[in-house]
Amino acid sequence: MRADGECASVRFLPAGTRAEVAPGSTVLAAAAAAGMVLPAPCGGRGACGRCAVKVIEGALEPPEDRELSALARARADASLVRLACMARVAPGEVTVRPLAAAAAVATAGEVGSAPRLVAGVDLGTTSVAAQLIDASRRTLIGSVRIPNRQASFGGDVLSRISAALGGEHEHLMAAAEDSILDALSTAGAGPSVAASTLERIVVAGNTAMTSLLLGADVSGLASHPFSHALDRLDRITDTGLAARLGGVEIRMVPPVTAFVGGDLVAGVIAAGLADDSADALLIDLGTNAEVAAVTGGKVVVASAPAGPAFEGWGIACGGQAGPGGIVRIAPGGSIVGLRAITDEGPPSHLTGSGLISAIAYLRRAGHLDADGLLRPEGPCSERFFTAGGVLAVSLGTDPLDRRVFLSQLDVRALQSAKAAVCVAVKAVVRAAGANSVRDAVVTGAFGGALETGDLVELGIVPTEAGGALRYLPEAALQGAAAMALEPGLFEDAQAFVSRAEHLDLAVGESFTSEFVAALRLEAFSL
Repeated sequence: MRADGECASVRFLPAGTRAEVAPGSTVLAAAAAAGMVLPAPCGGRGACGRCAVKVIEGALEPPEDRELSALARARADASLVRLACMARVAPGEVTVRPLAAAAAVATAGEVGSAPRLVAGVDLGTTSVAAQLIDASRRTLIGSVRIPNRQASFGGDVLSRISAALGGEHEHLMAAAEDSILDALSTAGAGPSVAASTLERIVVAGNTAMTSLLLGADVSGLASHPFSHALDRLDRITDTGLAARLGGVEIRMVPPVTAFVGGDLVAGVIAAGLADDSADALLIDLGTNAEVAAVTGGKVVVASAPAGPAFEGWGIACGGQAGPGGIVRIAPGGSIVGLRAITDEGPPSHLTGSGLISAIAYLRRAGHLDADGLLRPEGPCSERFFTAGGVLAVSLGTDPLDRRVFLSQLDVRALQSAKAAVCVAVKAVVRAAGANSVRDAVVTGAFGGALETGDLVELGIVPTEAGGALRYLPEAALQGAAAMALEPGLFEDAQAFVSRAEHLDLAVGESFTSEFVAALRLEAFSL
């Protein structure tokens, strides 16, 4: 709402949901506020037309030249059809209807009937997330992220592969299935929805997690040269998950290589980088970090074992987003030195974003040097203590409350994770021949909004990306959900996979030296 009190109201058919937004907001932003799902796989450049809407009542602001050009290419009448990613709302009320191919148009009599549900799933190493969508009304019913039950077999991909080869494959498969079913149920489906209204599930995951879910041979993922056994992923009908879900259509997002999986591909779809983007960079901060550089017609991808620190695990007081999860650290005055900002309630654990924020804060406060060594001297000196023989700093509201802390070992875990990402970013950008970074997307289950300054100053992203950075913390999940709602996006995903050139960092002679150099907590340039 503007200071003068003006506001705009956008109503979306056939669901009838409404959002109040500030005049000048895009229809796409209004849709997100209303819980409507409008895929925009081109990232808001007007190149795909899949976010097109028809104005039913009221009016939007007149289209600008960029939107007119995009509509002209699509041979669409600008007086009737608008692109949600570009069209801006005017003060007053307007009613629109999505025109995407997969937007089933419900009649007035169908609105109250049983919903047609589709779901997107992000099968991560550390956690499993699901979005449940009413396809008839194009509304988001629920979204959730829960721990992956496979954690008892190891915290990283290689541990899971080793366990599978040691005879635990069936147990790992069942744990993945249980995790997906739990996530769907928690998102709002309920335990019996699969037998009634759930029509399609699209699962995005790294190649190892997908292989373990499908019972595929993972021996090729255990040693160099790495390979996978995922040949046909169009529709999954002969797995335990398919049997437990009855007649639900299950589709898997295709991987690029053994360690660049469908989660990165789904993220690319959500970020709008599947077309001929120029000088774009996508960084997935996860246990298995994945990076893609897109320069016009060339795509280069790579992966690196970062460990679970970015996801809030593998550290002394870590965990995922939720009540008590510290998502950011901010200056807290002369007495407490710092204050922990949580999703809700008193601080109880560090999320991935909280870990990054805490280390960046301590670095600026002089309590942490570039080599990652904690130093008690400084404004937060009263917070330092020894935990298990290791120097640590309290993050509680009370400086003497030592229940939530960050230790020297946690700093080392972040250093290792960020060094892996740094080496991968430099390698793919160099191989792609990018001269600049015009668009940089950071994604991952880090639990909160990341500060650009923190990522640049710690050397997690290059300085060149600082001014072009955007955050899509659930890109893989959003991409999977968009593909569930609009199966035609699978063609875009497959086209991206076919174009991608994989860079194997393990065979590079300079990897070790570059990794060691990247351990320093300081900014870097491409």
